[in-house]
Amino acid sequence: MSQEKVERYKQEKAHRKENVEKEKRKKKAGRMITWAVILVVCGGIGAAIGVTFYNDYQAKLAARPNYAREEMVVSDLTGVLAETEAETVAE
Repeated sequence: MSQEKVERYKQEKAHRKENVEKEKRKKKAGRMITWAVILVVCGGIGAAIGVTFYNDYQAKLAARPNYAREEMVVSDLTGVLAETEAETVAE
């Protein structure tokens, strides 16, 4: 059994450089994947917040009165024109 241990140790020692490189690659790939996931999550949260602000802004713009409309007549804002027409028809 000790001969097996010696053989295994020799093989590990012979391939130590490759094993160390492999471990370094695994760690580096793990870090890169972790940062990619963090960036995607943060980007998604930022995009959701941005869309929310944009939608709120568009809603505020839509709620503002539009004074450039042509059908808006100053004399008819209080309904005076409709009342006078109704009175003339009733007489």
